[in-house]
Amino acid sequence: MERSLPTTLVHRIFPGSADFENLSRFRTEQSAEANSFDFSRVVVNKPWGYEYLWFQNSSVAVWMLHIAEGHSTSMHCHARKRTSLIVLEGEVECSTFENRYVLGAGGAVVLEPCVFHATRSKIPSFVLEVETPPLKGDLLRYRDDFGRAGRGYEAAKQYSTDFSQYNYCPLIIVDGQAKPMTFGGLSLDYCSARTTGDLLAAHKTGGLIVPFLGRLLFDRELIADIGEAVAANEIPMESCPNSFAPVEMLRIHSLSQLPA
Repeated sequence: MERSLPTTLVHRIFPGSADFENLSRFRTEQSAEANSFDFSRVVVNKPWGYEYLWFQNSSVAVWMLHIAEGHSTSMHCHARKRTSLIVLEGEVECSTFENRYVLGAGGAVVLEPCVFHATRSKIPSFVLEVETPPLKGDLLRYRDDFGRAGRGYEAAKQYSTDFSQYNYCPLIIVDGQAKPMTFGGLSLDYCSARTTGDLLAAHKTGGLIVPFLGRLLFDRELIADIGEAVAANEIPMESCPNSFAPVEMLRIHSLSQLPA
């Protein structure tokens, strides 16, 4: 039965029988050519707004989505990649075949492969989409408000390099480092962690962490997989070893939670 859920920080969603039944209707990946295109210097126009590549490495591709008020992405799935959707500004409703998740700024869903989902904005919204692995062509559209059901990813005629028309602010990495940036009322900090001390600040200020390279492992316990958004204050610091394999990650927290 469909039900609405209140806003919480992170929802983890696994595919169900309806997802697999509808996925069986698709025989092939719809947008294979998109996997080899360099999206690093373009904005992709969508009928619901626009998106652009915010960050990418060998493990993840992170996209910034602007969804206009009252508009929705298609009901679609990614058969081979995990997707974390994190609201940076605004309010959205993320729908699957079974549930609806209302998310405000700082809220997130983690969609495992094969989960069909659509994201509708209640007000103009910016959403960070973390895809693992970075396969843009892994896209199967089931239903769409704009007649794109069954079609592949947008063609080059929808790409723009005139960034003055958009809120275009990708994460810039120089010599492996990136300066913290703000978006709306949130702080976004790209950093490396390898000790208990590196995680304590994130744990105290709350918000989210998302590994971009490497998994956060405490001995053999998986705390956060690559591309998986987790609530920072739910990290079991009592079991955190003094040191662990380095993890490059994004920390997202409210500016009001930062120390003065």
